[in-house]
Amino acid sequence: MNQESVNYVRSLKPTGMPSGASVLEEGREIGREIKMKRSLFLEKYGYDTYEDFIQDNIKKGEITWEIFMGLATLKEQKEAIKQAYEFVQRTGVRLETIEIISSPLMALPKEYRENAPKPTSFVMDGTEDWLEMQTAPIELIFADHHLASPNALETTINAVKAGSPRVGLVSQFFWGQPGFTDHRQHMIDFVKSIGIVSSKWDDHISVDSYMDDGFPGYAMDCVTYVGYALLEHYIVHDLCHTRYQTGLGGLLKEQKSRAAIAVAIHELLSTDEQRALSYMNGSTVTQWDHDITANYGSSGEEIMFDCLVERKYKMGLALNTIAITERIAVPTAQALFDICSVGARALEGALYWEDMLDWSSFEEIVEELKKEGKLFFENAMNVLKEAGINTEDPLEMFMTLKSMNPNRFEATFHHRAGAKGTLTPKFPTVLGKQAVEMRDEIVAEMKARGIEDNALAGKKVVVASGDGHTYGLIVVCTVLAEMGADVINGGVDVDPPTALDLADEEGTKYIGVSVHNGQGLDYAKQILDLAAKRDKEYHIFMGGKLNAILPGDSVPTDVTDKIKELGITAEDFYDQICMIRDTE
Repeated sequence: MNQESVNYVRSLKPTGMPSGASVLEEGREIGREIKMKRSLFLEKYGYDTYEDFIQDNIKKGEITWEIFMGLATLKEQKEAIKQAYEFVQRTGVRLETIEIISSPLMALPKEYRENAPKPTSFVMDGTEDWLEMQTAPIELIFADHHLASPNALETTINAVKAGSPRVGLVSQFFWGQPGFTDHRQHMIDFVKSIGIVSSKWDDHISVDSYMDDGFPGYAMDCVTYVGYALLEHYIVHDLCHTRYQTGLGGLLKEQKSRAAIAVAIHELLSTDEQRALSYMNGSTVTQWDHDITANYGSSGEEIMFDCLVERKYKMGLALNTIAITERIAVPTAQALFDICSVGARALEGALYWEDMLDWSSFEEIVEELKKEGKLFFENAMNVLKEAGINTEDPLEMFMTLKSMNPNRFEATFHHRAGAKGTLTPKFPTVLGKQAVEMRDEIVAEMKARGIEDNALAGKKVVVASGDGHTYGLIVVCTVLAEMGADVINGGVDVDPPTALDLADEEGTKYIGVSVHNGQGLDYAKQILDLAAKRDKEYHIFMGGKLNAILPGDSVPTDVTDKIKELGITAEDFYDQICMIRDTE
């Protein structure tokens, strides 16, 4: 056992926490008083529960189809749900489930929202907004920014009242939220919210997770996905006695390893009483942004393979098709409907391949992931126990994990991690491979444009993500380090004051911010206003997806030029490196 890992986890042990069992019971008491609304979907098709529908699809060999939808306003969102049903009726394309993507502001108690950067998507204000979201007989899932957020009690109660068959997302529990620092209360309300869902066991309501939004989103090895699923399942299912499911896929691409993760989790955790998997998310990390239409090709191939895997292994895994514009902007309703049509035709093609495929090499990967994933989980539990963490208390477990630096999670618990966190992945994630490839491409381009070796030697740069996304953060950090800079990785969910505080603590004026949730312009204005009040000189650069919904618009607009007009170096890596190199 790695003693460095034990010492690190021991330093995170929380104190002064109530009993997790008592917090869970408080949640169950709240849940027992909640009356759930029966969905229009269940009413129309005559199922007692959404799980009955999934089980029926498994028996028939049908695929369950799902999309994410998060439009600019509540009115547009409700209208788009009606349009989705009209699309289904008009075309015959199947679409049974919509996962509702509300604004990240929903994660914050109302009193914190005014000063938070304004992202895209709508805000729900009261219980009626949840209940009235049902405008058509399509099952609705409330996941993002609900169960695991600082505002978990309000959002979970309303999601259960609205009859959401899954409430999530567990994996987002370690996300930070602008201005909110009471992590103790956050974790108490999170576990209490799990208790609310636990009270609806007989209604077959489960808590939902999504690996790519959690610690596995930072992973270099696919093994970490499986091991982490075992860890979450242990806490939620075994300790909290609550139904648990998880999705994955957005940050993965290689079809064999991507699908093998799902099958490994299914074979390790699914039982007759509870399936382990909720959905396979379409991959976003390899989408093109220079030729959007070409993404239909990669999406169709991916969907076809996912259909073949689901039909063979019968996991009840919904396929969450991703619009071809996902990488550059929040998709319109029509873009989502278009990719559903692609899915329908891909399924037709998949049926011709079933009796021609040899799955032996795929199943070898599944078996390896199962074996390695169990070793990861066992090592994680041993480290936690050796560090003095009460592994029988879900609140203490979550609070300890909440305190971890996500960049250290894999190296802390992976059974193959060596000294100083070194790790050679057995099945590399696309994040690991792409981060290295993109770093090398950018560095080569910079040198071709005249940037010399070690151009940033002697410069200290703080880099942070303004939301929960880590990919851009990793790429920026590795490029700057390759150019000779001393890079301080500030992590994810860093708000403007924290970014400035970190720069002050490190004694540097260079700050890089990566954003992807549409809050770039608001973030830029806030950090500049705060910098002016501190009367200090900072050199700030930004990148990622610099778009926002401007007043009067319903879809995001590129705001790179507006951010540049404010005095921030935006987008182009060459300009950013020159700025750091040439300023004193």
